[in-house]
This record gives sequence, structure tokens and C-alpha cells, in this order.
Amino acid sequence: MNRYQTLREPVLLFLVGACLSISQFVMIRDFVTILYGEEVVIILVTAAFFLGLSIGYFLSLKFTEEFFESAFLTIAFLHLTFPFSYRMLAVGIARLDLSGYWYMALMFIYALIFSSIFAVFLPRRIHGETALQKMKILYSMELIGFAAGFAVVGLSWNKGVDFIIPIYWALLAVVIHLALQKKTWTVAFVLIAVVAGSSLTKIDQRTTALLYENKHSFDKATTLMSINSAYQKVEVMEDGDGERYLYLDGLLNLNASDLEDLNYYIAEIPARLIKPAKTLIIGNGTLSSVPKVYPHSKFVQSVELDAGVLLAGEQFFTPKQELVGLDHWNLIIDDGKHFLKTTEDKFDLVIMDIPSPLTIQEAILHTVEFYQLAQSKMTAQGVIAVQLSGPLQHNNRTPARVVAALSKAFNQVMVINSDKADRSFAYASDHLPFNKTDVREMTRDYEENLEILSSFDVPFYLSNAVPLAVDNLDLVLRRGWERFTDRYFDDD
Repeated sequence: MNRYQTLREPVLLFLVGACLSISQFVMIRDFVTILYGEEVVIILVTAAFFLGLSIGYFLSLKFTEEFFESAFLTIAFLHLTFPFSYRMLAVGIARLDLSGYWYMALMFIYALIFSSIFAVFLPRRIHGETALQKMKILYSMELIGFAAGFAVVGLSWNKGVDFIIPIYWALLAVVIHLALQKKTWTVAFVLIAVVAGSSLTKIDQRTTALLYENKHSFDKATTLMSINSAYQKVEVMEDGDGERYLYLDGLLNLNASDLEDLNYYIAEIPARLIKPAKTLIIGNGTLSSVPKVYPHSKFVQSVELDAGVLLAGEQFFTPKQELVGLDHWNLIIDDGKHFLKTTEDKFDLVIMDIPSPLTIQEAILHTVEFYQLAQSKMTAQGVIAVQLSGPLQHNNRTPARVVAALSKAFNQVMVINSDKADRSFAYASDHLPFNKTDVREMTRDYEENLEILSSFDVPFYLSNAVPLAVDNLDLVLRRGWERFTDRYFDDD
């Protein structure tokens, strides 16, 4: 046996592991975005991928070598259509207004295509008297390849699929060559990949736009940005009227028109009332609230976890000139919890400009424990401002549960209900340095009929509300499941 034959199988399994890792990333990110990325959807899509793996392992020894080669070759060429083919099929389902079962079928079929074929390689190469030894070597190589694939994924952070897909296709071409050892098929695959790769960016932008036109009901969509950050898919879309929208994992985070109202109530009003020496802004990846707070604060510290969201904000929502010359403003990329645990500073104003608690990671930033941590880093009359993702009502829904959590951590909580912003905002403190009259006077010209609930009024709304806490995040799955079933399986 020559050296090539000796190394072929270990190298093949290494590359299979790398391809499996990359395909997992591409598939999960795209389907989470297509189905909208609540925690329930993330769990479901991940489960679909690993089900495909399990089926591949189960069937690996149940067909002939000839059938395996034909099936692998067919599926490998089908991979040249990823991720665009299933996007277009999702567009078709939306256009025909088919039930959610079609989306589920699409997801599981493609998960099977993505992952099962790679799961077949290892079992089919472990046989004979040296099976155990080969198992140790080949499985180790597959695991190392899987880790190498994650390294490639890491290189793709804050880039579009037009960066990672050509790398994936190149690795898959080598897998085809090593597995089948037929130059004709390898050359054919490479030629098609080169031709398809020349239009990847345009195809990515257009298929993304079609998804937003048909699933999100845009009249006309233009894809301004579509990248995968370390945490989520970040997309900036523009509709036919020129309105820009920021979507995170397929969920609307904000649009440009709403930013003015959001920043006014969550940032500008408390800053003007308090005149803080130090302000902390957690979230607000668009950085749009910084210019609103800066004139009223001696120092502003921004903390944003996702560099991809910062990139989107810088390019499409907050012009660079608005941030030029802000000498007393500092931005760091960090987790809000980690920053609060490690900082020695005390803040007069903390602004929580973060998404609604639709995932565990986001929900933790709305809990009693997090607010208690924030309170420990605030001055005696420090105020925390939180947007409630909806109107406060007398129920056990998200706004009431967030306010209930605030009420556990702070002595006083004021809530304003804004029809203009289409949501409520909470200001919490152990000693609120302003009252209803101050807020009314400050906002009269902006929204005359603003409803303001003092710390004496708020408890009425919380009698049914269970505070969000680290050991009580049922809201994430319950609300996610409700939204998921209403979206795809509600026939009314």
C-alpha cells in the first residue's frame, strides 16, 4: 500500500468533519432566519440537523457501495445550490400560502440532505480485524476536522455566505475526489462551483430579498447587508419607500423611523432629566442613542456584544459624522453581564436598549438577578431605563413580567405608555430623581397625551405578573411556542 492510500482515509475523514461543521453552521443559521429565531425555532432547527445525522449513521451500512457513490455524488452536486435552493422553496411556500407543515417538511428534508451523507463515511470505513484501531484514528480525524470547520466558521464572522460557501465547495470537491477517485466528477463539480461562485453575492442578495418580500410582506425589498455574526444573522433591508429595517435571525429589531421615538424615551428623556455624570448604554448596536445622550452626560460608556450589529449600525443607521468628536464617549465589545461584574465605575444612568426576551440570552438581561447586578453599579439616585417591547397591561405577559423584575430590584418604578412609540418604557431607581410632573413637562411638546404611571400606580398592573428570573424563564419557550404556532399553524 503506497503512502497516498495510507493517508487517503484519514484525510478524507478530516475533510468530512470540516464539511459537516460548516454545513451545520450554514443550515442552522439560514433555517433559523427563515422560520424566525425564537428559542423554540433554534431548538427545532438544531434537532432537525442532528436527526439527519442519526439517520445517516443508522442507514450507513444498509446499502451497497454503488448506491452510496451515486447518492453521495447526487447530494454533493445538490450542495452547490445551498443555501439558495431552500430559500426559494420557502419563497414558494409563502407565495402559495401553504401551511406550516410545508416549512417543517422543507427543514427536515434539507437537514437530512445536509448532514446524513457525511455521517455515512465513518461507519462504512470501519470493518475487518483492525476495525477498533481504524475507529480510533478515523473518528479522531473527523473530530479534528469538525474543529477545523469551526475555525473556518470563525473566519466568516461578520461576512456573508459568499465568503464561506466557496471554501465549503472547495473542501467538498476534495472529498469527492478522495471518496470516488474519479477525476471527471471532480472536475465537473469544480467547474460548476466556479461558475456559480462568480454570482454568489448577487444570488445571496436576491434570494434574501425575495424571502422578505414573500415572508415579511415587503412591497419591494433590497438587501443592504446580510452577514453572519458570532451570535446571529444580521440583515439590513430596505423597502420600496426607502425605509430601512434591522433584522436579527429573521426577527425585526428596529426600523429607522422607530429609532427616533425609541431613543427619545429610553435615552434622551432620562438623560435630560438627570444630567448624569456617567451613563452606561447596554445594547443599542446602531449607536443611535449615543448622540442623544452625549450632550447631557459628562461621560458615556457603550457596551455592545455583537460586532455585526455595530457594523450594520455604522453603515446604515447612524452616520459616522454624528459620532465624530465625541471625546467623552467610549465603546467596548463585551457582554453586558460581564461588563457590569468587572467594572469599578458607578453610573447615574443605565440604558438597556436590547431586544425583546425571545431567546435565553436576551431574557437573562431582563431578570431580577441582572437588574440587581445593575443596581450594584449605580449611584444612590441612579436610574435604569428599559424599553418593554410592548404596552404595560394587567397580565402576565412580557412587559408586566419585566416591570415585575424591576420592582424586585428597585424601590421605585415609573412607566410611560407611548402611543407614538407603540410601547412602554420603564424608569427604575431606589430614589427616582424626577416625578410625573417632570416627565410630563419634558415630553409635552413631543407627545401631548403620553400616559405616565408613577411608582404608586405601577403595582396595580403587576398583581398577576411573575418576575422574570434566572430560574424562571418559562416566558421564553412559552411565548416562542405561541408565536411559532400562531405563525405557522393557526388556520384562523
